[in-house]
Amino acid sequence: MNAGTHIVVGLDGSDTSLGAAKWAIAVAEKLSQPLHLVHSAPSPARTSDDDLSQQLIDSLAAEGVEVLSSAVAAVREYAPGSRLMTVLGDEPAATALLTAAKGATMVVLGATGRGTVERWLLGSTAVRVVNHAECPVVVWRGDPADPGPDTSPFVVGLDGSATSTAAAEFAFTFADLLGVPITAVRSWTDEYAIGAARPETLRPSGPTSLLVDWDAVARTEETRLTEILAPFRRRFPDVPVDAVSARGSAPRELLRALDDAQLAVVGSRGRGRIAAALLGSTSQNLLHRADRTVIVYRDTGEVS
Repeated sequence: MNAGTHIVVGLDGSDTSLGAAKWAIAVAEKLSQPLHLVHSAPSPARTSDDDLSQQLIDSLAAEGVEVLSSAVAAVREYAPGSRLMTVLGDEPAATALLTAAKGATMVVLGATGRGTVERWLLGSTAVRVVNHAECPVVVWRGDPADPGPDTSPFVVGLDGSATSTAAAEFAFTFADLLGVPITAVRSWTDEYAIGAARPETLRPSGPTSLLVDWDAVARTEETRLTEILAPFRRRFPDVPVDAVSARGSAPRELLRALDDAQLAVVGSRGRGRIAAALLGSTSQNLLHRADRTVIVYRDTGEVS
């Protein structure tokens, strides 16, 4: 897990963002870190009526103060003695969150419903934070009255890449901190299996053709998952692990595993100019389709 100094949560005055803040303070207290509560909205453009413009600016500022004050009260009632810092900005929400997230352990955004990001986090703001933050981004989905974390598993996908290995490192560290199990998922598609097939998984059929022995492929993939997990099992002996190797797309198998879990941890493949490619990745697929919390992992070494 990133050695940050604090946790950031975005607030918009909704019950969902308060639920995210309560989830975040539970994690912050486990890490003995303060929680930074951030609310921001751009100041309206000046008009020819200076008095009206100032009234709008003052109204937005007053609303922001109320949002933060209410959140502080709710979080302190939920977690008495918690260490809180408030940030009120007058810039685009994503800009304020990214600034506050510098040096952070994670940034937490509340979301509601399947694929709908709440209010001020709608659309481009959430995508920008996920694609540009220098730390993991938590897109929280849950019950504001019972925000968690709870004792159900974390799901993490393992394909053997450096990205998934780093995400797994975060997931195991986080699971160890909270005392929860891990469901490790490795998926493989027909196309991948055929391309990566070993001689022992191929069998002749006719003079020139070969058929894939899918049972052999399944055994090979299970063995590979066992090999990938071995270092994590040694380093985190107190974290129970359920290894799942399945034939299917990564998003589908991760979503299936997430039915019995509290959150999924997925790696991010890039930022900035390749954000459009990220939209089609496993991480973005889960962000739009999952009805549970998703953590998009990125460490500071990925900054570009």
